Amino acid sequence: MKLNRLELSHYRNIESLELCPCDGINILYGDNAQGKTNLVEAVWLFTGNPSFRGGKLRELARFGQDEARLKIRFEDREREQEAELWIDGAAGRKKALLNRVECRTAGDLNGAFYAVVFSPAHLSFVKEGPKNRRRFLDIAISQIKLPYRNYLLQYEKLLDQRNALLKNASKYRNLEQNIEVWDLQLAKAGTILSIFRYDYIKKLQTLSARIYEGLSGRKESLGLRYLSTVFEGTEEPTAYDTATVEQYCRKLKESFQSDLYQGFTGIGPHRDDLEVEIDGRSARVYGSQGQQRSSVIALKLAEAHLLKKAVGEDPVMLLDDVMSELDVSRQDYILNHLKGMQVFLTCCDISNTMKLRQGKVFHVEGGRLREETAVDSPSEEEGCPCICT
Repeated sequence: MKLNRLELSHYRNIESLELCPCDGINILYGDNAQGKTNLVEAVWLFTGNPSFRGGKLRELARFGQDEARLKIRFEDREREQEAELWIDGAAGRKKALLNRVECRTAGDLNGAFYAVVFSPAHLSFVKEGPKNRRRFLDIAISQIKLPYRNYLLQYEKLLDQRNALLKNASKYRNLEQNIEVWDLQLAKAGTILSIFRYDYIKKLQTLSARIYEGLSGRKESLGLRYLSTVFEGTEEPTAYDTATVEQYCRKLKESFQSDLYQGFTGIGPHRDDLEVEIDGRSARVYGSQGQQRSSVIALKLAEAHLLKKAVGEDPVMLLDDVMSELDVSRQDYILNHLKGMQVFLTCCDISNTMKLRQGKVFHVEGGRLREETAVDSPSEEEGCPCICT
């Protein structure tokens, strides 16, 4: 997967901009609040996922403008394609076109353009509550397994229906019997999501542990554990069958009185968590800032490799301020895991990337972009400590 061209108009602090990156490393450097992260975010939106920075759609349009337009040309192994996003900030709507054909929703771009993003915002994945960890899983799995997104949307709709019944229990006679109809449908969708998640985490664990071991110089180990509110303490679900769905239904029935009292469904994939552990202890509670940062980087690099294995293409890597607070050996280790990928790397201090011997350098200032002298390839005598494609 390769991005050939990016065009932005009235996007965040950018009035108008065109970027023609190289196939390898593309360094975007400049002071804070100049637009580096905006560029990375713009590319990420073409995966069909919402911004990794959160916020509302109206914040994406340049101040004083109602609409922002984004366009990319990209290619996979088969052909070059074109995608566009029209963001109506005033109305809070987003329209997507793929090869000039309007998509039903912007989410339909999922499966056309692949990318993996790391941002300092992702440190909340370890530091904060389970919502961010569930979101990480949902986005990562939906890029690999396209049906997952539809199952997730179906589950959320069923969950809303069940919660509405619980909140308005006084209006319904024989509520417990009526809710069983929703329980069965919710159990079916929830079981499928759980199977997808267990399978993905098992693969992610193996790869991320190996990457983290390299980052830490074999001094520490990384572990992942899925905390299911339905299947915890039982054998992991590996296949969709009647027995597994019935087990889910039993758990819903057991929690009915508690759910009725609270007014919402207290078990299911929407309440599950992913425990990140370093040397067997919670990274959130006991991990240092460096350990937490390294664990997220390891997970993101593992996500990229799993995505490549699943779709047969290297995703575009978007690394926003990934090098800060890392020593030279960890920086080199990260770069060595990006061989063959197109990378967009932002930084304030370009000296952190001076070991890069091949790629393009862009200076970002005030929402404007200026390409500087490309980094030359090394000679054979010098060798290449990082990425040469």
